[in-house]
Amino acid sequence: MKKNCLLVVFCLVLTAWPVMAEKTEKASSLIEEARVLIEAEDYEAVVPLLQEAADMGNADGQNMLGNCYMSGLGIEQDEEEAVKYYQLAADQGNIQAEYNLALCYLNGEGVEQDTAKAEELLKSCSDQGDAESRTLLGNCYLFGEGLKQNYEKAVEYLQLSANQENVPACYLLGLCYENGWGVEQDYVKAADYFKLAADQRLDIAQYELGLLYQLGNGVEQNYEKAFEYYSLFAEQNYPQAQTALGFLYNQGLGTEQDYGKMLEYYNLAAEQGEPMAQFNLGCCYRDGTGVRQDYEKMIRYFELAAAQENANAQFNLGFQYYIGVGVDQDYDKAFQLFQLSAEQGRADSGGWRYGIYRTDGADGDSGR
Repeated sequence: MKKNCLLVVFCLVLTAWPVMAEKTEKASSLIEEARVLIEAEDYEAVVPLLQEAADMGNADGQNMLGNCYMSGLGIEQDEEEAVKYYQLAADQGNIQAEYNLALCYLNGEGVEQDTAKAEELLKSCSDQGDAESRTLLGNCYLFGEGLKQNYEKAVEYLQLSANQENVPACYLLGLCYENGWGVEQDYVKAADYFKLAADQRLDIAQYELGLLYQLGNGVEQNYEKAFEYYSLFAEQNYPQAQTALGFLYNQGLGTEQDYGKMLEYYNLAAEQGEPMAQFNLGCCYRDGTGVRQDYEKMIRYFELAAAQENANAQFNLGFQYYIGVGVDQDYDKAFQLFQLSAEQGRADSGGWRYGIYRTDGADGDSGR
């Protein structure tokens, strides 16, 4: 009797196999068609195909449909519905869905925020060798975003991902070596990792590499290379690089001195709210560098930068109140601003990173 039962089950499996195979093939065909439409950005035509594949239990279809719901592509945005489909795909071991589900728990999108669950899912993906999950884990540990800050763990996951040539991981690992986060500070290694990312056109890595060349940290000081890398980053309209380029044009480092170009880049960055560019413009109007001396504009730019807690601007604005230039003399206001600047370590607290303290490079009474 037992043998007969086994024979019946075996026969049923043989009968069902062609049906299952046909269903799988159909779902795969729908997914391929959907990918073509996604390339064409025809999302309204994509959604029905993904829905059909998802209803067949296809994990890729469920994950991709979740993406459509999450971003509102071809269908009304619905984060809870996105989570539902991510979960269905994740239950089948789809790594991309697990990663997307982790993001939902990390940010509280479509579900109640649960960073422990997010960490668990990302570690599961990492254990399966997923580079993006390792990079995200490293980023979260590095900056304490959603997870408790832990530099050692950050380096561990970023190193794993960088070994897989993940570009953002190389950049973040470069930051770790540059600043000594979780590793011994090593500018040479920082430069190596920034270069790996910069060669893959990661803009922020190009900026960081330019900074190392400007300062001669980990590489031989080379203003031409600094100028080259800053220019690549500035082309993407990033204000930090625009400010750095303005400084190089001001000093004639790596390029011919050109106050017109200096002002162009400082203004581009200042209009985007970059405080160091605003401070540098204030210095230009104070000293008459490339512009007619104008104390009213000097004060305006110092105030803009000081409002963003730029220590250099706070100190210099305080000095103007102290001596009564561009503003009515006010010792109380001067003291307040000096105190704010001192609490940040005054101008030495980071002005070198983006530009200059004084446009003329002098250390007179009104500088630094």
